[in-house]
Amino acid sequence: MSAENEAAYAAPRYDLVRQRLEPAFFARLLPQLLTQAGGGRVLDLGCGDCLVAGLAGPALTDYTGVDFRQPEGPVPGRHVRHDLREGLGPVGDEPYDLYVASFGVASHLSPGELRSLLWQIAGHARPGSLVALEALGLYSLEWPRLWDTSPGHRRTIGYRLRDEVEVHPWSAQELSGLHEAAGIEPLYALDRSVQAAPKTGDGRLWPRVPRLRAAMNTLLDDAGQPPDDALSALALALPPLPAGTAAAVHHTLALRRRKLVEDFRARETADSVEMAHAVWALDPRSGGGFGHGLTVVGRVT
Repeated sequence: MSAENEAAYAAPRYDLVRQRLEPAFFARLLPQLLTQAGGGRVLDLGCGDCLVAGLAGPALTDYTGVDFRQPEGPVPGRHVRHDLREGLGPVGDEPYDLYVASFGVASHLSPGELRSLLWQIAGHARPGSLVALEALGLYSLEWPRLWDTSPGHRRTIGYRLRDEVEVHPWSAQELSGLHEAAGIEPLYALDRSVQAAPKTGDGRLWPRVPRLRAAMNTLLDDAGQPPDDALSALALALPPLPAGTAAAVHHTLALRRRKLVEDFRARETADSVEMAHAVWALDPRSGGGFGHGLTVVGRVT
């Protein structure tokens, strides 16, 4: 992969939600996974800046990160420079206790590439190893036009990081089926960033969705009184969405946000950062693929 293509996958430079709110999901999840896995050897697939190593906690005993880009700064363990679209890569023969991928890495592979990677993980792991790969959730508010599409070409879309890349969202049922076919027993699924996903409201895949991510970033950037434009965006009703469970989930969250904004506006003093955290706390603890991130946790049989 060329240096230009590598740069396209870098995280956006300005995204306070990514920096301050989203890591908490992995900070809660990773120690639990290591406890469930019964060991501290971690293979971080698509490791990026090796955030997983910093959030795993004291149970982490051995860390290997895999990515086609060299991390900036010192690597906390070992780093393997490899493109996961070509398989698991030269990660050694010894199995890991936890195979993990964060921030939607699984959706940067084609369906065939992801299927192959899961089979290779199952062959490399020991019985009892855990696999926790995050994809982009199919039923995210970012792309309602994809909700009724089948896996494959029609669901593959352009997605802008530093530059345009291709991604493929998944439902929890589909992702669990891929795990099961590879010999990885699905245990549970978890949604992340249901309300303020990065592309919510950018207008490309569904019109008139409020710019929720931009509003949250505005709140996090100002510790004073919440700006009225950000509050107004968070209080907006959603446009009509394709009928079904996903629409009900997102409309319900919109009503809860509106009530929260009304309560904050009624206060004589209110803090923007406090408001942002209160909105973030409304996210449901679901696993249906309604969020930007969808993690399916499975155990190798």
